[in-house]
Amino acid sequence: MNEHYEELPKREETIDELLEKISNLEKEKEQYLENLKRAKSDVLRIQSEYEEKFKEIQNIANLELIYHLLSVLDGFELALKESEKNEINKGFYLIYSQLKDVLEKFGLSEIEISPNQKFDPNFHEAIAKKKCVQENCSGEDEGLIVEILSKGYFFKGRLLRPSRVKIITHE
Repeated sequence: MNEHYEELPKREETIDELLEKISNLEKEKEQYLENLKRAKSDVLRIQSEYEEKFKEIQNIANLELIYHLLSVLDGFELALKESEKNEINKGFYLIYSQLKDVLEKFGLSEIEISPNQKFDPNFHEAIAKKKCVQENCSGEDEGLIVEILSKGYFFKGRLLRPSRVKIITHE
């Protein structure tokens, strides 16, 4: 009958094996936790990148919309400039102001410009020239802006459209 019973391992060997298993399981647990932390970090990074890309796409869409609305804004400015002071003019001015406020809310800003300012090709586009008519001109006024034909604009700090101007030339 004793033949059927296997000899049990010694108690010390069993405890050592169990301690080794526990140690291995703890190492495995630490590895899983480390992998989980890395995966969570990756997900947060990807989410942040996605949000940045989404904002960039949104800005591009707004940029195109605003660019096409600039001709409407130009039309209002021309109508206000050419019309006489009357009640219709007040209505035009109100609509113009509202449109301008909406565009500014989305990131549009005017390029600051005035006549007699020096032409800067980074912000201005010379679409007309006026020959200097002064006698004995020294040429110092070469490239001065004499008339602003249409305003230039920035969209969120980037040039959207240069100011279209008439400049003095000596040619």
